[in-house]
Amino acid sequence: MTGSRPNASATQLSHADVRQRAHAVDDGTAITIEYVATTGSRTIRTVSGLDLDPPYLYTWCHLRNAERVFTLSRIHGVMPPA
Repeated sequence: MTGSRPNASATQLSHADVRQRAHAVDDGTAITIEYVATTGSRTIRTVSGLDLDPPYLYTWCHLRNAERVFTLSRIHGVMPPA
């Protein structure tokens, strides 16, 4: 993993959300994210195995049951896994 440094491109996230994401990267725990795709559609996804490499988050998506890459600026919320 590349680390858990906060990313300036994720400015819409609260400090608490950035800390929760950093904790999940450091500890390898799952989190749930609210993600807005380029089409504008919103999804709630539980992800794990996070690898932060700004401006991207590489992870396992439980919704799609596959590896996915998320753009940090499109993550609009972070919460504990459902």
